[in-house]
Amino acid sequence: MAKGKNDEAWENLFEKYNILEKLEKDGYFKITAEAIKEFREPRLMTKFDSKSDLPYIFSQHHLAILPTKRGEYLIGSFQNYKNININNSIDVETMYLPEYVTTIDNKNITSEAISLSSAFISGMLEDLVGEEVIPTVQGRMGTGNFEYTIKTEDDTDFTIQVENSQMEIDGSYEGLTKFVIVEAKNRYISDFIIRQLYYPYRVWKNLTSKEILPVMLIKHDNIFNFYIYNFTEEKNYNSIKLVKIKRYILGEVYRQIELEDIYNIMNTIKFVKEDPNIPFPQANTFYRVLDFINVLSDKEMNASEIAELYDFDERQSSYYGAAARYLGFVESKNGGYKLTESGKKLLKMDHKTKNLNIVRTIISHKPFYLALEQYLKNGKVNIKDIAELLLKESSRINSYDTAERRAQSVSAWIRWIVNLTVMYENNPFDK
Repeated sequence: MAKGKNDEAWENLFEKYNILEKLEKDGYFKITAEAIKEFREPRLMTKFDSKSDLPYIFSQHHLAILPTKRGEYLIGSFQNYKNININNSIDVETMYLPEYVTTIDNKNITSEAISLSSAFISGMLEDLVGEEVIPTVQGRMGTGNFEYTIKTEDDTDFTIQVENSQMEIDGSYEGLTKFVIVEAKNRYISDFIIRQLYYPYRVWKNLTSKEILPVMLIKHDNIFNFYIYNFTEEKNYNSIKLVKIKRYILGEVYRQIELEDIYNIMNTIKFVKEDPNIPFPQANTFYRVLDFINVLSDKEMNASEIAELYDFDERQSSYYGAAARYLGFVESKNGGYKLTESGKKLLKMDHKTKNLNIVRTIISHKPFYLALEQYLKNGKVNIKDIAELLLKESSRINSYDTAERRAQSVSAWIRWIVNLTVMYENNPFDK
């Protein structure tokens, strides 16, 4: 496996300070920003918003890292993340910006700050909370001092002391009876670090008597997905519980994609010839392919810039860039990526038209069409069958091991297509 800069830097730190041995002995390891900085900037080395962002050595040993005071962190086998899913079976409500707002393009919202502004101005947050709210605190600030327990991987409780650590609030909104803390992501995530909601919750629990609503916003594919949580035990980090999900779209009426829409595309499909200069996709999260396309909506970016924006390494960035190129929505030029004319047209379409256009583009590649056909006939997709199919259909794949790895991407992309409709239940994809 190719390793990124964070992977290598953390392996050097683990070796220099015998971290694994000390974790085995004590159950935790304290490390300072000064020690981290010897190998790489601490800001880049400690920001892991999702499990997928963790360095290899952390993932390998089921480890996590938490800030405890300014310039100091704690490493341990903590249950640090909460799974989160985009649920397409939940209705999407339409909200509109006032006509006089001309500085926000609802089809080109590229930052979390603009997503939050749009959610507030359009009335999403007021609808979400059930009362009028106004924006209050945001940005970086100190946590003060507090104590909490967190579960370790073996389900034991570990106590952590926080002494004026630093936290950041993307946005907060106050009403007559409620105070809303929002962590916003302008990209797909499958889990998030609980700390981003828990630390602000603990701080403001002592400063206001109002009900505190910790909220995660995932703005993806022009849909604003709001997840409202509560902490059932104030001093228990892992007591986070999902209370409600609300979904909104800005500036257009949401139209659900039906199974019939998928069949109509399949019945009129024309297969394209595989481009021998573009590798077969190696991108197991199709949501991230969409994010890759969206981030290029108003500028050209290189792999390094995209990697930093999405908190993954350049190797992953190149995989998703190649996948977007495979579909013809992105082109690579002078070491950077930019939208093709097809990509530009795509981002101007309404939600349903855009996604059906993407479906058509995906299954115009025969391996994907046949895999979707297999699912619709059998109610499942079999990885081994897809691998054998790829060996027959793709000139760029010449070994079964490679075919099996690429079949994981095919399965993920078919999952995305199926998940656009309400027929998707549980996980029918067989390994």
